[in-house]
Amino acid sequence: MLAHIINQTPFPHFSFEKLGYKDEHWQTIAVKVTCDFDPLTGMCDIADEQKSLIMADVYRTTPENSSLLHETDLVSYKPNAEIYLVGTARTLDETPLAQWETEFSIGQIHKKLTISGPRYWEHHHDWQLSSPQPISALPLIYENTYGGKNSHQKAYEKNPVGLGWYESRYLDKALQYPAPQIHYPFSEQVFQLNKPWEVAGYGQYSRWWQQRSQFAGTYKDKWLNHIKPYYPDDFKSDFFMSTPVDQHQQGFFVGNERLSLSGFFAQTPRVDLALPNIGFVAIPHFSHSKTPYELLALDTICVSLDEQKLYLTWRYRQLISTMESTLQLQAYKL
Repeated sequence: MLAHIINQTPFPHFSFEKLGYKDEHWQTIAVKVTCDFDPLTGMCDIADEQKSLIMADVYRTTPENSSLLHETDLVSYKPNAEIYLVGTARTLDETPLAQWETEFSIGQIHKKLTISGPRYWEHHHDWQLSSPQPISALPLIYENTYGGKNSHQKAYEKNPVGLGWYESRYLDKALQYPAPQIHYPFSEQVFQLNKPWEVAGYGQYSRWWQQRSQFAGTYKDKWLNHIKPYYPDDFKSDFFMSTPVDQHQQGFFVGNERLSLSGFFAQTPRVDLALPNIGFVAIPHFSHSKTPYELLALDTICVSLDEQKLYLTWRYRQLISTMESTLQLQAYKL
């Protein structure tokens, strides 16, 4: 049976059951903390209004045709920590630019992406990429990065909602074709029409995108007849990692890291924030407990640029016992 949870913190939590490998039944407890930050001062404080956990995936429009904005918090477990960004990248003082660099760093993670204004593949003796048109803001969504559907309406497995996956032999030389506006900052000469670009983004992937589905395992007769509804033997927990691999931290965040953001805000070229310096423990209240407490793992950080908020999620899981038990959630200062 699920342990009874006594939450002695001011932060929202949710306890839920998930299946694992064959005959495994897990109880997961997730706690979420909302922080407000000021790009000008770099202040980052625990918000007066704490947002509830996300109970279902949130998409821009429909799951099949748009970016995943927020995956549900009802995830059993993550083998490592990850961070993702949502919202809009803006130029300094909202001055229109043809292109600018964005980057962020926290812990072991340091990532850069280039933002471009609209540009197109045009045919002038050969297919060439036009110069970007100046812009002052761009939504950080996978619709603006490489992928989409080709001339046969086949979806690009690593980003079905993007654009730019073209084959020159099927294109009309009299037309323009839009190119991705978010990409890794490699040199322009490597951009080729018939060569795939790396999918570049700061957000989360849907579970059926290739970056995640490759870890989902094999669902054939053996699974149907002997394992269902549990994970197949070759399922890997990397499936639960929802972001690009260059946004993964080996192990977990501590909760006192510095987060640096550059190229995202109109008010300032760079923002340096400190996480709220807290952690959480689950204290068991049953006689057969072998440990005085269990640490929750800070495994997910969401940076909401437009809201100027951080959402931090801690998680702990344990195998469900037949014995009645209680877990007490407590927060502590690092």
